[in-house]
Amino acid sequence: MKNIKKVLGWMGVFAVLFVLLLLTHIVIMVKSMPILVYPTLQLARVDFKEPLDSLSIRRIRNQVASQKGVESTYYNPKDDILIYTFDNRLNNAHSIYDKAIIPSGYASERYVVTAKDLQQGCPVLNNNSFYGKLTALVAKIVN
Repeated sequence: MKNIKKVLGWMGVFAVLFVLLLLTHIVIMVKSMPILVYPTLQLARVDFKEPLDSLSIRRIRNQVASQKGVESTYYNPKDDILIYTFDNRLNNAHSIYDKAIIPSGYASERYVVTAKDLQQGCPVLNNNSFYGKLTALVAKIVN
């Protein structure tokens, strides 16, 4: 009986230390997060249906980069996708695609997030998990 109480006591101490460590980690991560400098910066993606040569990639990236509000472009040759960031106050993904990608003549498709994905929120953090709920709670307290 004495050993069981000792074991339960140590387990309690470790549980408390673990929770304190977790809370400390969350507070440090949330507190050190900078305010978004560009809250209107948005990502967009184009999936190409065929591989592109380096000259075509450069031409398409330059065409996209020349569009109003576009900040940066990145082409992933392994997956044949183009990702670009833009200020959504100045332009939108559909307009950029219509003006810069369609005229290139390459078979492509604009990636559009599904309504289901939009409802789920961040794909990295499961908002329904314990850690997701705890993070949201601590963020409300700290911020």
